[in-house]
Amino acid sequence: MRILFSASNGLGLGHLNRLLSLALAIRNAEPKHEILFLTNSEAGPFPEEFPFFTIRIPGKSRAKKSGLTLKSYLQTVRPIFWQTVASFDPHVLVVDTFPEGPEGELRAILEWPIKKIFIFREIDPDRWPEDHFQSLLSPFHKILVPHNPGEVPLPAFFDTDPRVHFIGPVTAPLPVHSREEARSLLGIGDDPTLLVTLGGGGDPDSVLLSEKVSNGLKDRTVSFRIATGPLARIPSTRDFPREMMLSLWPLKPWLPAFDGIIASGGYNTFHEVIESGLPALFIPFQRALDPQKDRIKRTVSQGLAFSAKSSSPHLVMEALDHFLENRSHLFQLLQKTEKRIMNGAGTGASIILDHPINMPKGT
Repeated sequence: MRILFSASNGLGLGHLNRLLSLALAIRNAEPKHEILFLTNSEAGPFPEEFPFFTIRIPGKSRAKKSGLTLKSYLQTVRPIFWQTVASFDPHVLVVDTFPEGPEGELRAILEWPIKKIFIFREIDPDRWPEDHFQSLLSPFHKILVPHNPGEVPLPAFFDTDPRVHFIGPVTAPLPVHSREEARSLLGIGDDPTLLVTLGGGGDPDSVLLSEKVSNGLKDRTVSFRIATGPLARIPSTRDFPREMMLSLWPLKPWLPAFDGIIASGGYNTFHEVIESGLPALFIPFQRALDPQKDRIKRTVSQGLAFSAKSSSPHLVMEALDHFLENRSHLFQLLQKTEKRIMNGAGTGASIILDHPINMPKGT
C-alpha cells in the first residue's frame, strides 16, 4: 500500500512531527508499505529516526522573502504538488489540521477515489464555523483525534459521526535514553540541569525569549541547555549562549537527561514533556490555530505544571523565579503521580492500516 502524508508547517513543527510519528508507527508495524511525505516545512534534514522519502516544496514565507507574489507562488507550486501526488498514486492520503491544505492545494485531490484520513488536533473553536467545517471534512473516510475523549472542545457533529476515532495524544514512538546515557552523550555533568525549548524556532519571538530566559538562568547560576529547533535562525551578532545550544529533534529521547524544563505549549512539546514527568514551566505563545494557553491551563489546574501568564518577557521572568523556587515541590508531586504513557501514534497507525475503511454517507 502507498501512503502519502501531507504535512504543512510554518513557525513550528507540530503537523510534521505528528505525521512523522504516525508514519514511524506504521513502518514499525508493517514495513512493507511505501510511505511518501509531501511538505512545505523548512525543517530538515530529517533525523535518521524518521527515514522517509520526502519531497519538500518551499512554503509561502520563503516565497515572500524571495520577492514572489502569492499569486505567482500558488501558480508555481500547485502543479508541482498535484504532479507529485499523481506520480506516486497513493492508496491513502493522511492530512493534518488543514483539510484542504493551508493554501487550498489539496482541494482537487480530495475528489480523487482514494482513502482519505484527517488528523484533527485541537484548534480554537472560533476557527471552525460548524457548517463550513463539516463540509470541509465530508471527503474524509476517517477522522483521527489525537486527544482523549472529553479532553478538548470539539465540533458538535463529532459526537455522532462514525468516522471519528479518539487515539489519545501522539508522541514519537522512539526509545528513550536512560538518564545516565543521555547526560553522558550530551556532555552534562552532575549538576541539576534545566532544558529551555521554545518550539521549532520559526518564530523570531521565541529566539528572543530563549535568549532572555537563558541569560536569566545564567544570572541565577542555574545550569541549563537550550534546544533551539531545526527552524532556528540565530544571527551571529546576537548575544546568545551558543555553548549551551543543543540540536535535539525529536526531543523525547533526551528528556531524561534534565531536571526540569522551560517550554512552549505547542502540541508535541507539551505532550512529550507531560509524558516524561519532568517539572515544567510552560510558556503560551499566541498562534492562529493552536490554543496553547488553554492546553497549558488544563494541566496547571491539575497541579502538574507551572505556567507564565503570557509570552511577555516580564511575565515570563516572574514565572521563572516562581518555578525555580517551587520546582522541588513540583518534582515530589510528580513522583507520586501515575506516569502517563501515550501511545496515540500506535493506535492511529492501526486505524490507518485497517481494512476496509468504512465510507461516510454520501461518498
